[in-house]
Amino acid sequence: MSVEPYECDLDPDTNTSLKVYLFKDVKNVETIRKNVIKGLWKCSIIKPSLILDVFQVAVAANRAVLSEKTQTMVTKTVHSELLYNLSLTKNISQSLSKFGIEKDNSLLVCFLINDDGDVSQDIVKEIDGEQCPLTSLNSFTNIQDLKTVYKLNNLKSDVDLLDIIVSKMVTKNFINH
Repeated sequence: MSVEPYECDLDPDTNTSLKVYLFKDVKNVETIRKNVIKGLWKCSIIKPSLILDVFQVAVAANRAVLSEKTQTMVTKTVHSELLYNLSLTKNISQSLSKFGIEKDNSLLVCFLINDDGDVSQDIVKEIDGEQCPLTSLNSFTNIQDLKTVYKLNNLKSDVDLLDIIVSKMVTKNFINH
């Protein structure tokens, strides 16, 4: 049985869509990391432990493609821009290391699909791990780490946590959290 990725259209002006896959028990994490860093793979690899909902990724991806379109990217590639947009910090290195993969054997693989084509199938088949449905994403989320990263440790309730996180993400350029 094949697990379908999450797909959504981003801002219509960018003519881009987002495609997200979730994997666990990945055995070739180091190879994947090297391929992404070298630019051989055109995708973003994210730690699922810091993602509460795929909407969080969609917001970051939308901001990344809009920054690319308006030539206002802070990072070198639209894929690293996606990771940068997930973070509250304006420090690029911290953003990439915090949200990008290191040694985790679970990962979210995000593709930005546009007129240049869809390379997702070629890359996904190179990942030596078990693909999981995105509906199980919350079982990978570490709420305490998430609250620490987004500076929400004093939050008494997890109600509206996604709204608060997304609000913090999109206002990082205006507010010093």
